[in-house]
Amino acid sequence: MKDLLELILKNIVTNPEEIEVIVSQEEDREVYTIKVNPEDMGRVIGKSGKVIKAIRSLAHVVAIRQNKRFRINLADEVGQDQSVETENSAEAPAPEKTEEVADIIDLSTEE
Repeated sequence: MKDLLELILKNIVTNPEEIEVIVSQEEDREVYTIKVNPEDMGRVIGKSGKVIKAIRSLAHVVAIRQNKRFRINLADEVGQDQSVETENSAEAPAPEKTEEVADIIDLSTEE
């Protein structure tokens, strides 16, 4: 799993020599803590966490095949573990039509 994470990260970040994957044990699972250059943190997380979600999904497939449990954390600049939420967050509701917009639409259909 560590080799897989390093391979994926080396192809994402701009400073591959600064990648570090630390493996530790926590109760019944392995914990992989990813440390990268602070400049590359945004690349690893991705927009709305999509990249780290994809990395975790790939790791999940490997873990299933190996019949293991795991967790992947990201370390911030000072080296502390930082769990990145990958679950879908509630999105803001779509704005409702205002009367002004409805009036414009109604006006445009009149002849």
